[in-house]
Amino acid sequence: MSWSGTVTCSHCYKTGHNKRKCPQLTEEIKGRYAGATSMAAKERAAGNENDATWYDERAERFRQQYLKRTKIDLATGEKVTNKAAKAERMKNVTCGYCKERGHTRRVCQHAKIDKQIFVEETRRMRIAALESARDVGIGLGSMIPIRSTGYDSNGEWRSDVLTMRYVKSVLWDECHANRPTIIVKHIDARKLGAANQSPYTSRDQITKLVQANDTALRYAAAEGQDLPPSSLVPTLDPPKGWLQPTEQSLEIAIKQAFPTTGNEYLKSRHFDYAYPSGITKEIIKDLGLTEHYPNENWS
Repeated sequence: MSWSGTVTCSHCYKTGHNKRKCPQLTEEIKGRYAGATSMAAKERAAGNENDATWYDERAERFRQQYLKRTKIDLATGEKVTNKAAKAERMKNVTCGYCKERGHTRRVCQHAKIDKQIFVEETRRMRIAALESARDVGIGLGSMIPIRSTGYDSNGEWRSDVLTMRYVKSVLWDECHANRPTIIVKHIDARKLGAANQSPYTSRDQITKLVQANDTALRYAAAEGQDLPPSSLVPTLDPPKGWLQPTEQSLEIAIKQAFPTTGNEYLKSRHFDYAYPSGITKEIIKDLGLTEHYPNENWS
């Protein structure tokens, strides 16, 4: 729009309309469609099928452009409804998730099914992770000697400082299908109850804590040190509903597993869902979703 308030078309440079409504461009698109259709017929009659197909695809692009501008289908010469025009446009839409044509990510059935599988896999992983953690015996309030970097009793920075760590909390929500372990936060036991207690804590898988504890005990035995015994509290009770997750309770984990931002690779369907195997394939069978994977062998 110019300073005078008059619209100027960026295609024909005439005033009174924009490029979207330009009658000259509309007629040009119609002519291009006719030309491409004519060339497709000519090449096909000459036996040049590859060239004919190329002109067919070109004609289809012009047909779609004309349909969008006028709601008239050049193939039939008839006016179509908004609903029919939208359905026609959707045929050329590519889903950002599964890469198939005809729909968007918002209504993608593959995405919906894959999220169902993720929820069920999380449920099974949590059952196994909880059982494993309880077998180890570490829980809230456990006191475990661990070697790590830090200041020793003399104020010197060392890479093998032995400290008693207190298990402060369990990060229950961080255990899901893509991270099938239970992670805890622990803090230096000497800082418990201190007014200036550091707000920062370590985060470890329970299995790593056990390994670190075993290493600390071996070092201590080799150096002739006396260690206070580990205090393992075997109570490890998850919050209500943790063993029966839903898409709502896993909202954050699902957003991380099925991102809608980032590069195309991150936003695309994961290989494990497109070509299932192992536990993923087992879950698909158990949930009765095999009909959505016609190319898989389910015998």
